[in-house]
Amino acid sequence: NVFILALYMKLLYSNLKKGEVRVLAQNLDDLWYLSTIIEPKDIVQGKTLRKIKPLSQASEAIKKPVFIKLEVERVEFSKYTSILRVSGVIKQAPEEVPLGSYHTFNIDENTAVTIIKGQWLKYQLDNLKEACQEKKSALLICVHDREEAYIALFKKYGYEVLAHMHGEVQKKREENIKKENFYLSIINKIKEYVERHKIKQVILASPAFWKEDLMKELKDNELKQKIILATCSSATKNGIE
Repeated sequence: NVFILALYMKLLYSNLKKGEVRVLAQNLDDLWYLSTIIEPKDIVQGKTLRKIKPLSQASEAIKKPVFIKLEVERVEFSKYTSILRVSGVIKQAPEEVPLGSYHTFNIDENTAVTIIKGQWLKYQLDNLKEACQEKKSALLICVHDREEAYIALFKKYGYEVLAHMHGEVQKKREENIKKENFYLSIINKIKEYVERHKIKQVILASPAFWKEDLMKELKDNELKQKIILATCSSATKNGIE
């Protein structure tokens, strides 16, 4: 197991006999994976910022980088703040940091951290292995109506909005007025992201019949085969949810 895990770039060190794994989180997906791996009673250690009060009582506390080892009590991940918060009791730290006090690691992108477990469970090792394989999302989501569209990339933690588009499909009574075909703009943008991210499947969703109207404009048979139609409440982020 150690040999297999060490093949992947984000894994900096592992010794499963000692229960130790050191990883480098590089993106939001990595933080989500870590939130499924780290649990209460684990030991997490690494460099972190901590408020230190100088010996002089008159001086204000200052933040400085320190090495801390803590026993985990709580793990919180939020895709909106792009931070994984790991809180617990300090077990090892420089002498100016009292042992037994509480601290929170704010783990963000490009942060290295060591996780120590009494026993690594199979699903935790599987999640670690999957995260280190740097698998890219193969699913694109597009929600739209005749005036607005959101295109998003499916992620482990939710989704990442790639584009927010505005437009208006030409109405029959306006046939003599030249307007940009909004559906064709959406199609071109979807094709761009399908090629760029090597997308295998596209979920195309809309309220009512807008998706069927858009499909009438789609002439690319290869792209058609990748599209699954669905219904959503609105062409908004809530529609993606």
